[in-house]
Order: sequence, then C-alpha cells, then structure tokens
Amino acid sequence: MRFFRRKTQQPPTPPAATEPDAGGPDESDDPDDFDERGWDAVTQAASQHYSGAREFHVAYSPGLHFGSALQGCSALPGPDHWFYVTYGLTELWGKDSDDPTTSGFGYELTMRVRRSPSDETPPQWPYRALIVLAQYVRSGPQELWLGDRIRLADGVTDDPDGALTTLAVTADPVVEPIETPNGRVAFWQAVALTDADVEEAKRSTTDEVLERRAVDEPLLIIDPDRR
Repeated sequence: MRFFRRKTQQPPTPPAATEPDAGGPDESDDPDDFDERGWDAVTQAASQHYSGAREFHVAYSPGLHFGSALQGCSALPGPDHWFYVTYGLTELWGKDSDDPTTSGFGYELTMRVRRSPSDETPPQWPYRALIVLAQYVRSGPQELWLGDRIRLADGVTDDPDGALTTLAVTADPVVEPIETPNGRVAFWQAVALTDADVEEAKRSTTDEVLERRAVDEPLLIIDPDRR
C-alpha cells in the first residue's frame, strides 16, 4: 500500500502487519526489560470504553526500533464497530525526548469500522491504512494536523472497486487526551472519505464535512461499503 504526499515525493511502501495476537510490546526487539508506562497509558485510555473486550493486536515488522512507523495496533470489538488504536507515535516506554509536556508526536491514531454481530475477528485493511498514515507522520517534512486529508494511492480498504479513497483526521469523539508520565497524549481519529466528500470539503472544510456526517453517525464509523 502506498500513499500520495502533498507536494513531496512518495516514500517507500510501509512494512506489512503480522497476524493478530493478544500481545503487548514485542520484547524480542530489546533484551532489556521494558518500562511500559506509555504503552499502558494508551491501553488504559482506549480499553476503558470497551470494557471486557478481547484485544486483537498486530506487531509491525521489523519493529519501531528498526524502522517501522508503528510498534503495533490493537482492535477492540464494540457492539456495532471495531475500534482500532495505534502504538508508536507516542513514547511507549521511557521518556526519550527533551519535551516533558508532550509524549512523542503527541497523539496516537484511532479508527472505527462497521462490524456486524457475527464478525468475530477484525478486518485487516485498517491495520494497513493506519500504518500508511503513521508513515506519513514520520516521513515529513509536513506535519499532520487535525482537519488534514490524506489520499491513499490504493484506496482505504482492500476492495479495488471501493469508493473510499481518502483519510481525514479529526479528534476522537470519545477517547479524550490523557496526561502520562511521558507527557500529553491525544487520540486522533482517521475517517474515510469518498471523492465526493473530498470535493465537498474543498468547497467548505474537512471539519464541516465531518460535522455533517456526525449528525447521523456521531462516532464517524467507517462503512467500507459506502458509495
């Protein structure tokens, strides 16, 4: 999966995700014991809204310390959607940066995807879409901001005929920013748009398009079949 940069060249294809497991940090990346303060803070902030839900986790190869844009991503089942949250745009373990007020980039990415009651495992394409967005964050030189739109070269989902082409970024409507020992962490939700949505956003703003969507869908859940 590749993505289009705005006014810059296209970076390499990000690494693919592994199969889901129940894991946290992959300790094979480092023989030393992990101080998981940042990881635990992200998990607690997300899981409190999905109490008792089974976690489906992927670890991105070769790992955050060896060039991946993310360490991993978890999916949690809600009654009508899957909730995804990334690990790796903030400082997951000890404090590395000199800024005591902000952890890493200051946010992790989230996504909500439509789920039917019979779905027992989460779809794989959100894992891929989120690491593409994380690669955009890390590759620079432009920063990612709330209200930005990033068009994915191969579309958002794994449907070659799908109409969802672009990810818009907004503040997560449920998971609030938290203060961690490594600094502040916000949660920014990636929402899929069609080309028609993008044209509407160009005439107004991304925020206005998402606000209109939120009237009928307050959680901005992505329906991969939306046309």
